Amino acid sequence: MSNTILTLSEEPAARWVEALDPVVLRSSITGVRITSSVTYWLDFSTLDFDEALSFIDRIVVANDAVPIVCMVPFPKDEDAFALLARGARGYCHVAAAPAQLRLVADTVKNGGFWLPASLLRRVMASAGGLVSQISARKSVSLDDLTKRERQVAQAVSDGLSNREIAERLSISERTVKARLTSVFQKVDVRDRVQLALLLRGGPA
Repeated sequence: MSNTILTLSEEPAARWVEALDPVVLRSSITGVRITSSVTYWLDFSTLDFDEALSFIDRIVVANDAVPIVCMVPFPKDEDAFALLARGARGYCHVAAAPAQLRLVADTVKNGGFWLPASLLRRVMASAGGLVSQISARKSVSLDDLTKRERQVAQAVSDGLSNREIAERLSISERTVKARLTSVFQKVDVRDRVQLALLLRGGPA
């Protein structure tokens, strides 16, 4: 697994090289073939925030199985949750030590998610509240979903990407996206994160 760091810095930080070698620096993803064999690290200390978000969106659209890590100068729980919902798998301090960066890299490349421990506790507490809010909505009912939509929703809860869902159900990625759009509308959630929280913590 190689590592591409999206940054405006001309040289990689020594800790990045120590933890993530080989490292490729890029200021843009224009013309880059997005592949799940590369972990993309976004340096939010140099990138414009909206531009960084557009990078995440473009990577996810190209291949939603690609690991994305956001390195930020000032970690905030609301930002972490929003970026994970957007498609990132990791969120850490931009000055994290090499040992921690290696842990982040290993976690996300194996399909997991990474947050600093203190931040994870706050995010999970917020997530618990979100589950309660979603579950309390009388309009939310999985009974309204078709059999295929329930299968797709369950696969999202299992942490599968659109490509993996397509392979599991022997359907196209376009069909997966269409089914997810329908699921979001029927159960009144905004994204994959809220859907997963509903299925894991809400009524079956």
